[in-house]
Amino acid sequence: MIGDLLKQLGIGLWQFFNYHLARLAGFRHSRTPPQAAESPLPTSAVAAAATPRVPPDAAILSDNYRHPVRLSTSRRDLDSEESSRNPLYQLWKQHKPRAHKWAHYFEVYHEIFMLRRARALRILEIGVYQGASLGLWRQYFDASGTVLVGIDIDPTCARFDSPRDDVHVRIGSQADAAFLENVVRDFGPFDIIIDDGSHHSSHMVASFNHLFASALKDDGIYLAEDLHANYWTPYRDTRRSFLDLCKDLMELMHAPYTRATLAEWLRESESDSESAHFSLDLPVIATMVKEIRVFDSIVAIYKTRREYLPRVLNPGAD
Repeated sequence: MIGDLLKQLGIGLWQFFNYHLARLAGFRHSRTPPQAAESPLPTSAVAAAATPRVPPDAAILSDNYRHPVRLSTSRRDLDSEESSRNPLYQLWKQHKPRAHKWAHYFEVYHEIFMLRRARALRILEIGVYQGASLGLWRQYFDASGTVLVGIDIDPTCARFDSPRDDVHVRIGSQADAAFLENVVRDFGPFDIIIDDGSHHSSHMVASFNHLFASALKDDGIYLAEDLHANYWTPYRDTRRSFLDLCKDLMELMHAPYTRATLAEWLRESESDSESAHFSLDLPVIATMVKEIRVFDSIVAIYKTRREYLPRVLNPGAD
């Protein structure tokens, strides 16, 4: 009895300190001035939503992977030969002004974007702040004809508007559907959309819902960063976060396989008829997501326009 009570007390103290440590580790400022959340939660609900909890099915992961290890930051984490070859990091070191940037982002950015640099692109960045990222992207994406568009709710960001350099800044909220529609009408559709805005869950979800289908080209990339903010108050202002949306997208990408048995999939491949077809009704988003790449605090969602269901090839086919 006493042992159980002590155990419960220990769990309660752990949750209490874990929550307050998470708050102390949070951002002290917003990248853009605070905006009204679309569906704000009571303060108590926000705190509960922002407190990391072990999922119910956590036991499926072996305990071999759960024992604690201690890591520390390193001032030499960018001294590698790979960093010295990374053009984005080298540009950032030379660029003024700079903004806060997580060290591991440069490797992720270059891996995602390097094959597209040679093309004339249309790029939308949500969140201008002090103009550091716009300047960095302008130097990195240097192909002739590339157009960069930045949006921010802070009116002072208008000073970074520079049409002669193909850099355009518009002032408005990333959660305002009418504002976004005007930006897309004037400059879209885009090859790349980067969400580096308010980092509030409600705004990130709203921007994706407004932009992914109509503002992004069919072979485009939607990149959202600083997703660690999904775990911190006050950025976690909705019950379900942008990371939850990404988990839903992963499930929906696999929707064809949840709607039919293996036998039904095999039936078409085993038919000798050229006219044999297997059909399913799917959520439209299942036809639009090609790939989801998840990195530490960054998610890149690759868009496509899928016209056919996957097929199982007959082992005897040529």
